[in-house]
Amino acid sequence: MDTDGDKTVTWADYQRLVDRYLSGYGLAASEPRAQAVREAYESLWQKLAQASQDEPLDRDRFVAAMHSASEDRSRSNAAEAVAEAVFDLLDEARDGRISQAEFLVYTNALGAREEEARKRFAHVDTDGDGYISREEFVLSARQFLFGDDLDSPGGFVFGVV
Repeated sequence: MDTDGDKTVTWADYQRLVDRYLSGYGLAASEPRAQAVREAYESLWQKLAQASQDEPLDRDRFVAAMHSASEDRSRSNAAEAVAEAVFDLLDEARDGRISQAEFLVYTNALGAREEEARKRFAHVDTDGDGYISREEFVLSARQFLFGDDLDSPGGFVFGVV
């Protein structure tokens, strides 16, 4: 998430990510899908800042704050809300699933290599039907957040590409 390489995560890092989404999909900031993604990331950022007590989010604080924001079940889960909003962005056909072509548009917008993106698609498509369901996508994000594999497919949503 440290998009500027300064070893901390700030709202500016998230803003750059949102801007990459909008640019990659050719969306105006006023379009509903663009607004949903931005609002999801803003909500997550507010929870991260609150969990870190407004301290700079270096790697350890970021991980701890992300776990805190993701594990809090007393209200909506901000981390899953980001995954949900990004899923809706990718699902251009509005058929409740992400095709490999839709996934490649997304990974291209993030600057990922196509070969790596195809591998990640296959990993997220756990039932092997050639599509990523909403459940598979959110699960991949959850596995990244709570697992030990920093290269897990969910890293496209929450980690470094």
